Amino acid sequence: MRIAQRNRADYKSGLNKNFAQKASKPVSEIEVLTIEQPIYYNPLAANKVFNIELAIKEIEQVVIQPGQVFSFWHTVGNPTQEKGYKTGRNIIGDSLKEDIGGGLCQVSGIIYHLALTAGMEIVERHNHTLDLYEENKRYTPLGADATVVFGYKDIRFRNTTSSPIYLSFSVSENNFIGTICSQESIVPFELKFVRAEFERYRTIETYRINEKGQSVLINKSKYLLKRC
Repeated sequence: MRIAQRNRADYKSGLNKNFAQKASKPVSEIEVLTIEQPIYYNPLAANKVFNIELAIKEIEQVVIQPGQVFSFWHTVGNPTQEKGYKTGRNIIGDSLKEDIGGGLCQVSGIIYHLALTAGMEIVERHNHTLDLYEENKRYTPLGADATVVFGYKDIRFRNTTSSPIYLSFSVSENNFIGTICSQESIVPFELKFVRAEFERYRTIETYRINEKGQSVLINKSKYLLKRC
């Protein structure tokens, strides 16, 4: 039902006609922006890397034309066991559990971080509900994450440049790299993550610094704190 509702909303808004599709990659492209993240060990880390490899194979085939919208789930599809996805760690509700397709949030997160830095329009993004990590164990700044749940939560951004772009990745057992490729240069934007602490949760306001040096609020995220 939820998937049907989302498809209906995309149809009414016209987004269904504007999603980026699989296509031949442009020639003479350059790597214009790269973000590198660690992959920390846990008992299911190998499964996480395997799931990431399956997802990025689909994503790397997509070319995002100017004005088109990239959608994680429109591209990757439902990460089922039948498609080869393995059990990994996921935040479900307000706790950490094992689930098929676990670990894909690092892919959606690096895509969000790349889109933010490149100045793309963020069409849809959801932060995790729970802050699990100690400061020295974060693979991305708090506020630069993006959780995805098939049928419920997606990461979507619009290509606001005048050239087609595509995403490229490299993954190993302890390292994950995401890159935006284009035929034109993209000047990266400075990002600012402003944190506020409360008894049971913390918030992050994410700002992008524009060409005039002004801080533009992109979104505000709220994270429950891990219980001791």
